[in-house]
Amino acid sequence: IYVRGLGERYSSTLLNGAMVPSPDPTRNVIPLDMFPAGIIESLVVQKAYSPELPAAFGGGNVNIRTTSIPLQSSFNVSVGVGYNSLNSDDGYDYAGGGDDWRGKDDGLRGISPELAAAQQQYGVLTPINIAEALGGINAGNLAQAETIVRELGTSFNRDIDVERKSVKPDFDGSLSFGNRFELAQNVVFGVMTGISYDRSTQNIEEQERYYSVSGDSLVPLNRYDDIKGTEHQVKLSGMLNFGLELGVDHRIETSTIYLRDTKDEIKIKNGDSIETINENNRSNTDTNITYEERTMLSNQVRGRHNFPFLMDLAIDWQYTDAKARRYAPGEVEFRYLNETQADGSVFSFLRRNQNAVNYSFSDMNDNTENLSWNAKLPLTLGKAEMTLSGGYAYFERSRDAQTDRFNFDTVGYTLQQLSGSFSEIFSDENILNPANRFKVSNVTTQADDYLAAQMIDAGYAALELNYDYKFRLNLGVRYEDFKQISLPLNADGDISGDITDSVLLEDGFYPAISLTWFINDDLQARFGYSQTVVRPDLREVTPVLYVDPLTDFKVTGFAGLQSTDINSADARLEWYYDNSNYSVGVFYKDLENPIEAVELSGSDGNLLMSFRNAESGKVYGAEAEFLQQLDMFGGDFGKIADNFFVAGNLTVSESEISIQRFPGANLTNLKRSLSGHSKYVANLQLGFDSDNNKHNATLTYNVFGKRIAFAGVNNKDDAFEQPFNSLDFTYSYNPLESMTVKLGLKNLLDEDVEILQQGEVLQKRVEGQSYSLSFSYKY
Repeated sequence: IYVRGLGERYSSTLLNGAMVPSPDPTRNVIPLDMFPAGIIESLVVQKAYSPELPAAFGGGNVNIRTTSIPLQSSFNVSVGVGYNSLNSDDGYDYAGGGDDWRGKDDGLRGISPELAAAQQQYGVLTPINIAEALGGINAGNLAQAETIVRELGTSFNRDIDVERKSVKPDFDGSLSFGNRFELAQNVVFGVMTGISYDRSTQNIEEQERYYSVSGDSLVPLNRYDDIKGTEHQVKLSGMLNFGLELGVDHRIETSTIYLRDTKDEIKIKNGDSIETINENNRSNTDTNITYEERTMLSNQVRGRHNFPFLMDLAIDWQYTDAKARRYAPGEVEFRYLNETQADGSVFSFLRRNQNAVNYSFSDMNDNTENLSWNAKLPLTLGKAEMTLSGGYAYFERSRDAQTDRFNFDTVGYTLQQLSGSFSEIFSDENILNPANRFKVSNVTTQADDYLAAQMIDAGYAALELNYDYKFRLNLGVRYEDFKQISLPLNADGDISGDITDSVLLEDGFYPAISLTWFINDDLQARFGYSQTVVRPDLREVTPVLYVDPLTDFKVTGFAGLQSTDINSADARLEWYYDNSNYSVGVFYKDLENPIEAVELSGSDGNLLMSFRNAESGKVYGAEAEFLQQLDMFGGDFGKIADNFFVAGNLTVSESEISIQRFPGANLTNLKRSLSGHSKYVANLQLGFDSDNNKHNATLTYNVFGKRIAFAGVNNKDDAFEQPFNSLDFTYSYNPLESMTVKLGLKNLLDEDVEILQQGEVLQKRVEGQSYSLSFSYKY
């Protein structure tokens, strides 16, 4: 969710009121498209902060509420197919595992038992180190150690020759069932369960460049204008909810939710690196294979109780235990050099290098516990109706992240040997042949493993006062005690560096006040003020290197990041009548220490990103929303227009930050817009609903203004993500009340995603047009 032109950093998501880890550790999101149909009860979007919410509130909060006790017996089933215009060409694939269809590696890609045992026994896998472990450095032990190293090379998955295959249509399906049972008078037991499966394939067309600056011009260091690839994705989810109602005053529910999102991506990048950019007869073909499983398992129990005999005191509570994991076994990178010969032919061969092939095996686990309760007590005093409320929340998170990296050494191979396919070059015969001097070495660094933890203790008190149905006053304050630590580990698993540099301790009060004036039955005005905070993510404060899955940028954290304190004020006028509504508003946010994405100087000519705190910032603007039924016209046109409606919102805003220069980040612009902020965001929807409810159609247009992807350095301007004009269409046909056929068309304008720097393409991704057709049945 993007609120008021701000980026993802300033939004947060709750699941049934609980903070849970995202299945994507680089994103603060919970993917709604992974929930089975019929499971989600409602989405509550809140733009204004109130003290019962976590103080980490930048611009908006979404609370996903799931159903436990359906109103009646229900059954939902849906199946669908999809296709993207980029998939007209064959896609890329390789020999995977037997369980790839369900998004789970069968062990083929992971670290083999032999390799794990060798690391445990020898540590660093060099012949000298192994020889020492065998009893001492001598000719016999060194020869045996070299044999062990070669044999370990055969334990890696090397059957990864990329081939072209026709792309199958996307497929998705979901099934959910719910029922309620009257166990006794005023005692109801409910159950909701569902599963969802989605398999998709998306061909990739991209460009990537990276520049240095010379005078007023950009000079390319890397230039990959021909990037092709394929992403295979499997999403699997399952949910089981139970509920028990004891009369109208007591309700206890449980929810178990499992999400798995697996991506298997192959990229073939043709172009130039810093070594070949100035050579006319040489170029590169880079192959990157990235397989990752992202999962989340959440178990929650919650309750809601009303006590009429205690002045209608109401209490709700929840306890949630959740686990998230990112498992990426066997990420592989290697490069072929292409040399143009005198006769015009091209000779391609794998690099003859000590790190010709890079394997990495990553495993990151998040464990969270979340406990909270809220109490409300209604009171009446004359014309004033009041509600006193208060509550407590506790949240803790622990993270264990581990990465093992290995290189293949091909210095001893001949160029003729290296001109073969990957599986030929690294066949058992070639690896075990002493003449090729093959070596495998583990190159894990202290920037690969870390431990981290968070803990939040919070309490709040609030008052809601309604006076004579004319005014509503909400005021309250939340207190949070926040502790965070992130500890890099060295190759031996010991803590690296000074612990005090990795600790973030803060506590504070976060007040909120809002006033609503009910001018008449149709018109109301709102005014609000609040103080909140936006905290850095665990990855952002740990100096580990990772690749952002959306941008492919290499990113490293920074231990010195501080939280951003935000003061927000807004005013809003809302008008409701019949089936239509309008609202206009203004807002202002003052930010202290805003967290910014900045460019660092990469040692290999590649873009390297990190994060730093600016000194101060502000965001201010105006917004308007509307929903209008087109039923105001007469005559024949009115008969047609009566079934249509238009809805939309527009946000126009400005932002500015002041930032200083940092070691390793010689920022170009010290006053500029906030990273990720768009000066305008517009959404427009034209909808149609037939009188008999058999036909529904929606045409949706969305656009955002250009926004800073990251801050430029060394006299390079900032990099801007360009506006993306999105036009989508959906049509639903309901031949029966229980049956729906739905057609979806996305990106009808065939827009591409672009990031430009001084007018030059830094990154471009072709999105293509997507088409989907689904059938659903419910009763």
